[in-house]
Amino acid sequence: MLSLALIIWLFSPGETETEAPPGIANLERIDGTLLVAENDELVMRPFEPFEGQEEITFVVNEANQKNFDLAHLRSHSAIGLPTRVFFRRQGDQLIAVYKEDAPANSAESD
Repeated sequence: MLSLALIIWLFSPGETETEAPPGIANLERIDGTLLVAENDELVMRPFEPFEGQEEITFVVNEANQKNFDLAHLRSHSAIGLPTRVFFRRQGDQLIAVYKEDAPANSAESD
């Protein structure tokens, strides 16, 4: 139990955590684990298949990059911590707008 608490503390957001942008509650969201965390791309394995897909790729456009702490996202990816990504659709792309730590017992995105 102590080791779990230490892991959570080590990988919890720091003081650089960004504020959620306005209107975030109106966006779609998905919970899962991150496989890839790059400046311009996130790849997630959702807890439940999303539109028939086992892996989802989000584009992180330049305007939204300020909403993501890349080091924190990479720590989530490294140990499989649940992550919630808020996104909007632009054509056939999913545009990541913001992320937050998903509840540990999260099993679906609604």
